[in-house]
Amino acid sequence: MNPFLRNQGKWVFLAGACFLVGGVFLSSPLLVLLGQVHIVLLMVSLVLLVPGVLALDRRFVSIDVLDAAESPGTGKVVGERERLALGFRNTSGVGLYHVRAKPFASAGLDIEPLSLRDPLRGGRALATEVAVEGKRAGRWVLHGFDLTVSDPLGLVDGRDYLPCTHAFEVYPLAGPILRRKSARRNQAISDLGVHVVDQVGSGSDLRELRDYQPGDPLRDIAWKTSLRARKLVSRDYENEITTNTYLVLDISSSMRGGQWAGQKLDFGLQLLVDRADAVIRRKDRVGIVTFDERVYGHVPLGHSSAHMKRILHHLVGLNAVVDPDLTELDETDVERLAADYLLVQERLDFRKGETDPESGVNGGLLRRWIETQPESKSLKSPVLTQGIVNGHASGLRRFLQLRGVDVPFRVEARLGMKERGIAHAIETIMSHAPKGTKVVVISDLCGILNPDMLSKVLRQAAANRFDIEFEVLFTPDFYQDSEMTQSYQVVRGLFTSAEAEERSKIVKKLRAMGVKVRVKGPSKGLALENRSV
Repeated sequence: MNPFLRNQGKWVFLAGACFLVGGVFLSSPLLVLLGQVHIVLLMVSLVLLVPGVLALDRRFVSIDVLDAAESPGTGKVVGERERLALGFRNTSGVGLYHVRAKPFASAGLDIEPLSLRDPLRGGRALATEVAVEGKRAGRWVLHGFDLTVSDPLGLVDGRDYLPCTHAFEVYPLAGPILRRKSARRNQAISDLGVHVVDQVGSGSDLRELRDYQPGDPLRDIAWKTSLRARKLVSRDYENEITTNTYLVLDISSSMRGGQWAGQKLDFGLQLLVDRADAVIRRKDRVGIVTFDERVYGHVPLGHSSAHMKRILHHLVGLNAVVDPDLTELDETDVERLAADYLLVQERLDFRKGETDPESGVNGGLLRRWIETQPESKSLKSPVLTQGIVNGHASGLRRFLQLRGVDVPFRVEARLGMKERGIAHAIETIMSHAPKGTKVVVISDLCGILNPDMLSKVLRQAAANRFDIEFEVLFTPDFYQDSEMTQSYQVVRGLFTSAEAEERSKIVKKLRAMGVKVRVKGPSKGLALENRSV
């Protein structure tokens, strides 16, 4: 219990103190009596507050997202503001007055504080709404609310935390949503360029047999081949599939920087979505690969709207990476984080009993408890598993991922490892895609020390008729010039020059090999094409 005075209570206390001091100095019993009345009033308010605070402490009060079971993983679009229905339930016998709730959620959500206009009576429930906006693409979780209640007189407040776990999947603009934004779509198409492909075949010329993808027409399934292969196989025809495109996205720590956290990755993600949507609208096939030091995710080639949904699911999950080789915390740190989370969220203390001397947590009991917990329907989502290649996350890490607890991505990239990741991504594509496939790599190319490794795989790809392009994100272009001090301008100028020089070396080497390179950024004023590169 942590009661504190509201503004009205502070004025009552100040008035009482003034009456008491004035009464003592003036030897006026009436003033002293008035002062005592004010102090007694505060004491009465405190006594009236205690039952409500105890009801919060013992969690006789709960907050739930209404219809959460029917709408697991509430889907939103970046920048879209919607109303979320909440239900407040009080199973105690005391009323709660002047109820205010401050949300605690992932960094990608903007949720406004709320207040209940009516008292929450004992044994009653109230429904209200709160505005929710997704600021960034990703899977974000509302954890709960810091609930503040007052006594019936409105003089003293008490506060406690109540859990209310609900996941939100915030998607980048894509598909039908983009088409409603006609101005944005027209600009995106003009940037991408619209190509014309001559139709090949009569509509019945078989191009190839491939694995069935959800969303493929049933009439295209090769049933005899499927029976022999013991899996569904689809036919592709010449006039249905004309080009193949693979989009490769760098998700390393250098891509998670910018003027605000994750700005470069968000920019690259939207760039990838725009390209993928344009390819699918042309009825061509597109696949994606995401990488850091290794390939993290792979969604094979496809061309249906269901395939676009799979791509979006994988991209949304990129802000919930928990693999030990890609994150900052080791297993000991993860144990501590999970124990701290459950102490607040579930009131469970795993720092008792046979604790590990290094982590101070009863790890065995913690893991057994997690294994016995059924997965909540409102938290389950394909974005956590779609396209993941060889996931290395432990059960404890997957639990934190499911609950939306932030496991920090690795702060610093290991020098010389990005070229290995790019090479691994291109090799993966060459083993899964037919010759002639177009490959677009979206990366900032930071920290590349061994261009020869990159040159080797690019020559191999060219020999196999793979068309490789690079979209290079220029880091200084992600920092705005507004309200900069003179010292900041000097530092930024040095950083820009160093970044441009470093990037120009690798870009020139790529262009010397005949690889097309375009430099990208949110601002056209800093286009590196017009600078040293």
